[in-house]
Amino acid sequence: MSEHFILQELVCKHTFDKYGKFAENFLDPRLIITLETIRERINKPIFVNSWDSGGRFDERGLRCPHCDIVKKEIAKGNLYMSAHTLGRGVDFDVQGLLSDEVRLWIAKYKNWLPYPIRLEKGVSWVHLDLFNNTRDKIVFFEP
Repeated sequence: MSEHFILQELVCKHTFDKYGKFAENFLDPRLIITLETIRERINKPIFVNSWDSGGRFDERGLRCPHCDIVKKEIAKGNLYMSAHTLGRGVDFDVQGLLSDEVRLWIAKYKNWLPYPIRLEKGVSWVHLDLFNNTRDKIVFFEP
């Protein structure tokens, strides 16, 4: 998949179980390149999904229609078109750092980013996605 991430970290279990290695095709390559760039520069492990190793995180990367978050929104009659469902968004933690520290670090070194990103404010994890259509390297947003 990439130097620091396996596919199971970046897609939900439903998608991996159905498509195996082909599931990589549902991820935007820019997202993987951006994650790799951050991981190499910050020089600390980044954790996305952990379902493959028995962990509790399973919807932090690509989300399919069978994922609980998506199903709940659909059951309420909502259209759910998030960056996660389109393979352009990820939630993660960095070992030894708080989410605010990671966001500040990314903002400080934004010129290293290969693509413009959005970062979600006010959450205890880091949400990064490629839904930034401005000229700015980083756009902060609130859910």
